[in-house]
Amino acid sequence: MPFEDIGACPFEGCVYREWTANARVIVRTDRQVDAPMAFTLEKGDRVQAVTGIVVTTRPGRVQFRNPADLSTERGPLHVEPGQTLYLLTYLGEGSTVAWFNGRRYDAVDGSSEFFNALCQDNPAGCNGTILERPQNVWWVRLKSQRGITGWTNEPGQFGNKDALGR
Repeated sequence: MPFEDIGACPFEGCVYREWTANARVIVRTDRQVDAPMAFTLEKGDRVQAVTGIVVTTRPGRVQFRNPADLSTERGPLHVEPGQTLYLLTYLGEGSTVAWFNGRRYDAVDGSSEFFNALCQDNPAGCNGTILERPQNVWWVRLKSQRGITGWTNEPGQFGNKDALGR
């Protein structure tokens, strides 16, 4: 730790493109809250979201009641009761980047085991229990209309981030 997921866009439909500021945002020269200001955006200003990095400072943890086979980009991931799956970057629709037995797994599908609305409403009804959610910060690299680049950790202050939304 920390785990830096370079290029991550942490929700389904997330897209780096032209974003619109919904409030005043100070954009920094580096990915640090105390870095010098690169430029400021006012509500309504447009900016190009170039890329992002999700920095996980503390992983989330999931444990299972029964054996589970989770699909991943590498093929099935078998987890036994009592073993811990560490959650790093949530990708949307129940998919996450995770750490298990010393290896990183991309696109782990937890939608049927622990990442769904039923599990949120009734955790005891699901095989996997999220014991702790990950702690992370999403930094986005922005480019102003004047060509100045910088970073913000306030992506929630922007619209037009969701390719699936209006």
